[in-house]
Amino acid sequence: MKSMTGFGRSSLRNSGDAATRIPELDISIRAVNGRYLEMRFHLPREYAGLESDFKGILQKTFTRGTIDIYVNRAGSTRSAEVVPNSQLAGEYLAAYQKLGQDLKLEATARLEWLARIPEVLAVREHSELTEEEATAAKALVHQVAQACDSERIREGKALKLELERHLTALEDLSKQFEILKTEANSELEKRFRDRLAQAMQKFGVGAPGGGLGGGLAVDEQRLAQEIVMQLDRADVSEELQRLKEHIKAYRDLLNKSEPQGKKLDFYAQELLREVNTIGSKSHIAKLTSLVVEAKTLVERIREQVQNAE
Repeated sequence: MKSMTGFGRSSLRNSGDAATRIPELDISIRAVNGRYLEMRFHLPREYAGLESDFKGILQKTFTRGTIDIYVNRAGSTRSAEVVPNSQLAGEYLAAYQKLGQDLKLEATARLEWLARIPEVLAVREHSELTEEEATAAKALVHQVAQACDSERIREGKALKLELERHLTALEDLSKQFEILKTEANSELEKRFRDRLAQAMQKFGVGAPGGGLGGGLAVDEQRLAQEIVMQLDRADVSEELQRLKEHIKAYRDLLNKSEPQGKKLDFYAQELLREVNTIGSKSHIAKLTSLVVEAKTLVERIREQVQNAE
C-alpha cells in the first residue's frame, strides 16, 4: 500500500569535458493526493520536447494523484537572443519614405515605430540540448521518481497501520453491538407491551385472553405477531453481518500490493452505510452511544483513505 504524498529531489553537477559538458540540473518531484493521475511539468524552454518522455517515465511509477515535476537547468535564462533584421527594417523605411513622396507628405520615421513591426526584431532560440544531456535528464527524472516513490511507500506503511487500528476498534464495537442486540430486543418488547397496556386501560379493553363487557378482548396470537413484526423491523443482524464482511474485505485490500485506493474509499462508504442503518434502528441509549463511536471511526477511515493510491 502506498500513500499518494511524497517528495523526491536530486541534482546533476557539471560532468564531461568542455565539448560534452552537461549543464547543472536540479530536479524535484512533489506528489499529493488526487482522484486521478494529473502531471504538471515546470520545465525550461530547452526541455519542452522531453515532456512526453518524462511523462512515460512517471506513468511507470504513479497511477493516481497530482504530480508536479520541476526541472531547473543552469544557464536556461540565456537560452534565446533578440536579433534585429536590418534589411527588413530598411525596406519598411524605404517604402514609408516613398509613400510620403507620393502623397507629398513629410515622412518622419522613428526607431520605436520600426521596432514594433513584426519580424524586424526576431527571437532566436538556442537549441543547446544535446543527446547526452537529454539521456542524463531522463535518467535523473527516473531516479527522483523512485526517491519520491520510496517516501510514498514509507507513508503508506504508516497509513496502513493506522487504518488497521481503526478497523480493529470497529470490530470491537460490532461485537458490542451483538451483545446489546438481545438487550435491545427485550427493551423493545417491554416498551411495546407497556404502551399496549396503557392503551388497553385507556379504552377499556380486556387483558389478552380475557374480556370485558361487550366482548372486547385482545387476541394473544395477534399480539405475538405484532411483537415479532416490531422486533423484525428493529433487528440489526443483517447489518452486523454485512459490517463484518466489509471489515474483512477492507483488510484483504490493505494487504494487496496493487493500488487499491478507489476500492478502499468505496468500502469505507459501505461501512458508513451499515453503521447509519444500525443507528436508525437503535432505540436504547447504549446502542446509540456505540453507533456514534462507530461513525467517528468510519469518518476517520474515509478521511485517511483519501491519501491511499
